[in-house]
Amino acid sequence: MAVSTLRSADDAVSPVVGVVLLFAISITLAAVTAGVVVGAEEGLISSAPTASFEFNYDAGATGSADLNHSGNSGALTLSHVGGDTMDASNLEVRAQPGGTAGESALGWNGEVAAGSSVTVTVDAGATVRLVHSTDGSSTTVATWDADSA
Repeated sequence: MAVSTLRSADDAVSPVVGVVLLFAISITLAAVTAGVVVGAEEGLISSAPTASFEFNYDAGATGSADLNHSGNSGALTLSHVGGDTMDASNLEVRAQPGGTAGESALGWNGEVAAGSSVTVTVDAGATVRLVHSTDGSSTTVATWDADSA
């Protein structure tokens, strides 16, 4: 009889060890997952600025940079109205059809902050993008499309 009493006491150890092992595995997986998420956070943060721009098109006028392609053109003024301040050397205006103008052609230097503006000559039917480029990647900050203006 003493054997059966000892045996039933041994049965209780196995479920307890199983629960402890499952708990340890769960804690380890949670720690590894947290490490991966925190370590990958740098790649998830966007370095692209967030800014608001307004566009004003004046048919027949000209701007500081000529991105005109067809001759049927006008002046497009891009005005920074709010948001992040950006380094002018990282910005360029791209017109399709047309061309691209960077910092020196635009007349921007240093930082582009709220209140800054530039005027470029573009085709009447162009699509114009203000592009921010840094570290080998580029992001469109603002877009003006003549067809939807």
